[in-house]
Amino acid sequence: MRRTVVVLLWVVATAVVTVAANAAVRLVDQQVFPEGADIQVLSTTTTTTTTTTTTTTTTLPPTTTVPPTSLPPTTVPPTTVVPTTSTTTTTTTTTTTTRPPDPLAIDTQWIEGGTTGGSYFVLLRGTGGVTPHRWSAVEGTMPTGLTLTSLGLVRGVPVEAGEFTFRVRVVDDRGEVAESEFTMTMVDPLVVDTSVLPAGTVGDRFAADLVASGGTAPYAWTVVADPSDGDAVPAGLGLSTDGLLSGVPERSGDTRVTVEVVDAEGRSARRTWPVAVVDPLVIRTALLPLATTGTAYEFAMEGSGGRAPLAWRVSSGVLPPGLELSADGQVAGVPSVATTTEFVVRVVDADGRVAAFRYSMVVATGTVRQTVVARGGSVVVDIVDDRVVFVSAAVAPDFMEYVIHRGPDRVQVHFIGPVGTTPSWVLCEGSPDATCSFD
Repeated sequence: MRRTVVVLLWVVATAVVTVAANAAVRLVDQQVFPEGADIQVLSTTTTTTTTTTTTTTTTLPPTTTVPPTSLPPTTVPPTTVVPTTSTTTTTTTTTTTTRPPDPLAIDTQWIEGGTTGGSYFVLLRGTGGVTPHRWSAVEGTMPTGLTLTSLGLVRGVPVEAGEFTFRVRVVDDRGEVAESEFTMTMVDPLVVDTSVLPAGTVGDRFAADLVASGGTAPYAWTVVADPSDGDAVPAGLGLSTDGLLSGVPERSGDTRVTVEVVDAEGRSARRTWPVAVVDPLVIRTALLPLATTGTAYEFAMEGSGGRAPLAWRVSSGVLPPGLELSADGQVAGVPSVATTTEFVVRVVDADGRVAAFRYSMVVATGTVRQTVVARGGSVVVDIVDDRVVFVSAAVAPDFMEYVIHRGPDRVQVHFIGPVGTTPSWVLCEGSPDATCSFD
């Protein structure tokens, strides 16, 4: 009976110890990880496992041996040994934490400008937030021809030069917003606008300003030498960095000139022109041959230098009646009046060079009817063989009247003007040759 009580006590003690151990473990867990606690770890996801092991050992009292007595022998039943019991309790608590996203921001600091007329692509970059990001332009004006897609791509073909300021917005998947302002500068392509260079004249000052447009000023100009063309520029000329081609040409000839212009941002453009240097324009005709009334007249003016074609004209005075000067320098016609006239002939070449010369042309009396013009008036006579026949006379505006002296082979007319006026006259004689003189 006594042994039975001992066994029962041992079982009860073991159970109590086990319950107490489990309660202690739960209490520790609650203190380390309180129920409902919000644990955030600013790192990657972490799994925490807590293992608590409780070992309970129960030892029975030692076996009792009854010493021999005078009583009859008693046999003790075999001792029952309860093995040691080990109880292990494992509690696992798993906590998963997620790092919050970085703040949404626009990482692109600036947008590079471009050149009009060409394709343009720039991708804006955003950081933080929760993807996907959606982009839009919310204020200002983007360069004409460019658009901003919802993916943050600035694209298109810019068509207008200038400075453009605008604001862009990016929204993430949670509705967070970030904005930034940008300024873009678009320029036209750099080109050399000067299409032709004037011809130079040996010994004359030459100057030509080269013109460029587009790009970003200021511009820097240089001559690009081509060994196949000999001289880079005509002898005597030079090009300044600001685009002035100038100097005094030393010899005539044709040269191909290539220049390069570079803008402030390193863009460049080239152009090549032929440059002609010619000798000075000169009228080489020193005098005009004598003309005769009633006889066809033709004479070609001569010039040199300059650049063809040459254009001729009378710039002051008049040719004798019946004669004309054509643009190609031909004096032609049939003189109708015996007279002397003075006039200036002017010639212009293809580049606008000018030369001029003053002439005095005499028209002599021919046969048949002639008109002679003097200061005081005009006289009409018929010349037949060696005879001179008076036909008519007319007084000039500054004279008053005339007096005629006639004979079989001569006619003389005197024009009379106001007091103090030098008389004017016409004298036509038929022998030995029919001639008329006048004043």
